[in-house]
Amino acid sequence: MFDRIVVVDWSANNTPKVGADSIWVAHLDRGGTAIAVNHRTRHRAFEAVLALAAVPGRVLLGFDFPLGHPAGFAARLGLAGEPWAATWAMLADLITDDARNCNNRFEVAAEMNRRLGNLQFWAAPPRLAGAHLTTTRPARGADDLPEFRTVERHLRDQGRYPFSVWHLLGAGSVGSQSLTGIPVVERLRHHPSIRDRVRIWPFETGLRLPTGHDRIVVAEVWPSAIRFDHVQHPVKDARQVIALAQWLAEQPADVFAPPAANSPTVLAEAIVREAIVREAIVREEGWILGVT
Repeated sequence: MFDRIVVVDWSANNTPKVGADSIWVAHLDRGGTAIAVNHRTRHRAFEAVLALAAVPGRVLLGFDFPLGHPAGFAARLGLAGEPWAATWAMLADLITDDARNCNNRFEVAAEMNRRLGNLQFWAAPPRLAGAHLTTTRPARGADDLPEFRTVERHLRDQGRYPFSVWHLLGAGSVGSQSLTGIPVVERLRHHPSIRDRVRIWPFETGLRLPTGHDRIVVAEVWPSAIRFDHVQHPVKDARQVIALAQWLAEQPADVFAPPAANSPTVLAEAIVREAIVREAIVREEGWILGVT
């Protein structure tokens, strides 16, 4: 399906870092061997991914953080337009992230909690905690947005346990990666060198593979979903992105179109319910490529 596959293991580190728990970018060209490169900062990673994407042909860019939020997030913030796009634009406007990885993600999370009227985002360093952002998980209230997106609930039903986008700090948390990563993807999709070729799956494409011979497809991925013990590399993160790039290269186009959960013989009520869920996925929540 693709001439080049790029898989990005993101990091929300506050300082430049290499090795484990830093940014690793793997790329695999058609007929080639997957290569993983470590990047000290998000600025360097942006430039590297842009260069990898700006080649002729079909390119897949996979990012390992949530590209969407549970349905209702944008509306609760009072954002107008397509929920996913309005949220991306807001985060790109609010998040500052300099060349040394210094960023304001916890301040932005606190401000969003203030606007939401509840403690949706949680887990901050003690020095940055306050009335609108706590160090520990608060008790959930009746007015809270869902803790997980549809795809995460589906994975948890299968016995796999992805973290919530609201969880900002601690082992396995992905909220900070999303807050720092979405503005980077927003910059990529508007960059003049590639913007005419970029399509965000499934927000701009629907739950299908976009057509075109010169296309860049951006998708959310989850490296932990596949085995990686066959890859030889001293750093686990590098093994994971290499393995996922290899796995994606072997998948058919159907991987972009998760099948309906119901058979054609289900009741009309169930069909309507699934249509509502799929609309939420395409307009705000997103999906993880490869999860069916």
